[in-house]
Amino acid sequence: MEERIIDIIEELTGYEELRTKRDIDLLENDILDSLAFIELINTLNDEFNIEIQPTQVTPTTWRTIEGITKMVEELQKQ
Repeated sequence: MEERIIDIIEELTGYEELRTKRDIDLLENDILDSLAFIELINTLNDEFNIEIQPTQVTPTTWRTIEGITKMVEELQKQ
């Protein structure tokens, strides 16, 4: 799952170093801007058959690949 999430973020942002920099802060380093953020939510919803409510997810979740992966895994369990 994490590999697919990396693929999605790379496709949306054009940032191709996520595999070597998995702990990079996606927000602080301007990898996820507001448009990419919205596209990421929509793509994750479709790809993993989940429904992300941005207001129910803490901002720190979106900072790392690990945080996003954990959120998707939790939403799939519901």
